[in-house]
Amino acid sequence: MAVAAAALAWVGAAPAGDPEVPDKYVSVDEAKALLDRGRRVDFIDVRVKEQFDERHIRGARNIPLRELPGRLAEVPREELVVLY
Repeated sequence: MAVAAAALAWVGAAPAGDPEVPDKYVSVDEAKALLDRGRRVDFIDVRVKEQFDERHIRGARNIPLRELPGRLAEVPREELVVLY
């Protein structure tokens, strides 16, 4: 399972239009290493609810990819966010 990580480190008010967001792809091992080092990571499962309900990372939140643009206010701006 590949894990897509987006470090959403937005500060202040978002500019008009889509903000610039740094992105990086990390492996499952890299994501686990972050957690093992005590790094705060917000996991967001972007699959549909039915798939999320079947299986997901413990503590992850479900924001389906199609809903993500309208729910960006729910995504933390000052911590590492991993979308998968």
